Amino acid sequence: MDDRLSDRKKKVLNALVDSYITDAEPISSSAIKNKYMPDVSSATIRSELATLEELGYLVQPHVSSGRVPSAKAYRFYVDCLLSECGDTDVDGLDETLKRRMSSVEELVRETAKTVSDVTNYTSLMVLSGADSLTVKEVKLVDLYDDSALVLVITDAGVIKDKTVAVPKDADGNYIELANRILNATFAGKSLAEIGSSAPVLEENIEGMKALVDEVIRLLAEYKRARESELYLEGADKIFQYPEARDVDNVRSFVSIISKKEKLHDLVAGDGDLEIDVKIGEQASEDLKHMALVTARYSVDGKEIGHVGVIGPERMDYKKVMSVLRQLVRAFDKKDNDPDTE
Repeated sequence: MDDRLSDRKKKVLNALVDSYITDAEPISSSAIKNKYMPDVSSATIRSELATLEELGYLVQPHVSSGRVPSAKAYRFYVDCLLSECGDTDVDGLDETLKRRMSSVEELVRETAKTVSDVTNYTSLMVLSGADSLTVKEVKLVDLYDDSALVLVITDAGVIKDKTVAVPKDADGNYIELANRILNATFAGKSLAEIGSSAPVLEENIEGMKALVDEVIRLLAEYKRARESELYLEGADKIFQYPEARDVDNVRSFVSIISKKEKLHDLVAGDGDLEIDVKIGEQASEDLKHMALVTARYSVDGKEIGHVGVIGPERMDYKKVMSVLRQLVRAFDKKDNDPDTE
């Protein structure tokens, strides 16, 4: 916190940022007085604005233009002035989470679309924590053509399915025995446990080791894909804002959303923070003129991934942070139903 900011300076700064977020236009001292601080003279407000500019909270893009917030102003606004922001109800969010979906990936994709629609910014969601996923059941389903379908079910739902070859003389007894051995080998173990040591087969049956090895490969493939996947919705929404009239702003935005690996790291890099806000190139050289708000989300207490909203620095932080808080709570309350996870 900047000790040089008096309560009045904070109030002036708060008013200016609020107004600029709403209107994208510089606000005059008389407008601040009339709308936010009727008991303070315009001259006093002008003096406070001049001091705020000297301290780096306001900038004057052009000689003839008024002052607008700097990245430092938005940073202070987020850190100090939004401690008690209310929640915004997200129409459609509860319905999205309650829908029966075949996988956690489908749920994440639909949720990302809902967040983008509600905030009117670009939304991003990434999955994480694959090592902590626990295998609940492995099912081998006979397809009657020397092949079978392997379904791996974890506490995040059905995460992988694949057709595998089985012995030509495989019958119902073989499938039943294979299911028993597969579940004895994998059920109740996390992906980290499965990947760290070779499994010990319950029985030495011809062809069974190949089947177990195939399940291990399926889980390894899933883990690699999950750790690099990023779901992005509403990339074109940036063009609805005045910032899109500036070619440099558009170029920066297109550049960052094209760098999927870098964007993944930015979204997933909020550590233990419930809500993390990265503003401008002070936070990352890739975020010039932009802001990224992220949050961790969990299902039944287990971290599943991160959600983010990216937009111009002049983002409606109150609304975005409120939506993400509600989303995190909604995910955490979600029932542990394999059909909907």
